[in-house]
Amino acid sequence: MSDPIIPFQILALSGGGFRGLFTARILADIEEEIGAPIATRFDLIAGTSIGGILALALALEIPAIDLVKLFEKNGNKIFKKQFSLGGLWSAPYTQSALHELLSADDLFGNRTLGNCKHRIIIPSINYSTGLPVIFKTPHHPNFVRDYKHQLVDVALATSAAPGFFPRHVFDDCQYVDGGLYANAPGLLAAHEAQHFLDQKRDALRVVSIGTMSSKFTVDPRRERSGGVRDWGRWWPPNMPKRLFGVAISAHESMVHNILSHRFPSSQYFHIDEDLTDERARAVALDKTDSSAQEVLLGAAKQCSKGWLGNSAFRELLKYKAPAALFHRGPNANIGEHHA
Repeated sequence: MSDPIIPFQILALSGGGFRGLFTARILADIEEEIGAPIATRFDLIAGTSIGGILALALALEIPAIDLVKLFEKNGNKIFKKQFSLGGLWSAPYTQSALHELLSADDLFGNRTLGNCKHRIIIPSINYSTGLPVIFKTPHHPNFVRDYKHQLVDVALATSAAPGFFPRHVFDDCQYVDGGLYANAPGLLAAHEAQHFLDQKRDALRVVSIGTMSSKFTVDPRRERSGGVRDWGRWWPPNMPKRLFGVAISAHESMVHNILSHRFPSSQYFHIDEDLTDERARAVALDKTDSSAQEVLLGAAKQCSKGWLGNSAFRELLKYKAPAALFHRGPNANIGEHHA
């Protein structure tokens, strides 16, 4: 008789700028239902861009409702335009407001990846080398450096969206948004669990939460030359924004399809909402007004209501993850660095 399968549960949070308010509200509703930090139900958390910022906060067991309030109160500060000649001279937004918010003692402060209570992976791109990077807690003996990085730097590195924010520089390298190759990080997280944490595919349970990502499509009535004027429409500097939107939208769909093929419905839960034409006009990566908030919060509440009424999902939330094993840093509890 075979041994029972011990689950290994993954939470994957997608990027999407201010649309992350949708994700945060769902997370807060789940925490209210279970009466505990949502991170206690998962063995590994992955997040990209705004999903990465949320993931880092969850790994510290900061209540998700606090993140909802952060979005509602400070969205207009984060996406306050600077003089940039419409994005032609420089990025239209700075990361100064976000840096200040994240540096508060009740959020990330001076804490590092090594201070996280739960395993986490955060994708970014090292533009100085041209290579993708994944910042990780020290949950494997070979992970010897990332745990020293400050959470603020990791958060800004994963969320430096081209066309919106400048590149984030730390540790003598320039970083850009991980959404360019891993906007939906569930596939990376499944690989992490299998390759570095020795988990079998049958044991994995993946919960992926999106950000109401818009599907970027072409108007067949428009020109199709493919030049800057075509992609940027009425203002050429919009070209990088639109290309970034196409990239993260297409990646989101691709990962969803692959995970749907790799895992049966009992192992893969994709939580997201499609945008209707009318709602799509109200929301965007950098829209923070009351209309955007109404759409995102309203959709999130209806979405979480449906999922919290799903018996299979409720069963998944009954699982309590064992304490994570860390090889280095302040939370080291295994190996030669464990005092």
